[in-house]
Amino acid sequence: MTAPVLADENVDHRVVHRLEHYGIDVEHVDFTSELNKGCPDGRIAEYSRETGRVVLTNDDDFLSSFGSDDLAGVLFVEDESLDYATVAEIVNAILEAIDGPEGRVFYVSENWL
Repeated sequence: MTAPVLADENVDHRVVHRLEHYGIDVEHVDFTSELNKGCPDGRIAEYSRETGRVVLTNDDDFLSSFGSDDLAGVLFVEDESLDYATVAEIVNAILEAIDGPEGRVFYVSENWL
């Protein structure tokens, strides 16, 4: 069973649909009743920690502003030129390869493929 994911507002909704297709439990900030577009990063981190959801984002504030105890983990998309299908494929590969996020940061890059 893979870790559940929380997609930040900057994540293409098509990535979420692909992840769902892979059988991953994923929520998008835009459609989560406790969060919404424009929600402060601190609230997203808190929700991540409370629910055990790894934050999928390209917002580097999640790398610099929070420690490993502040959220369940981060899937950081550094290369914004990756298309949505590739991002979803890489995230799926990462989640299949790890036992749990445990507050760690994983860089979503083609090195995982």
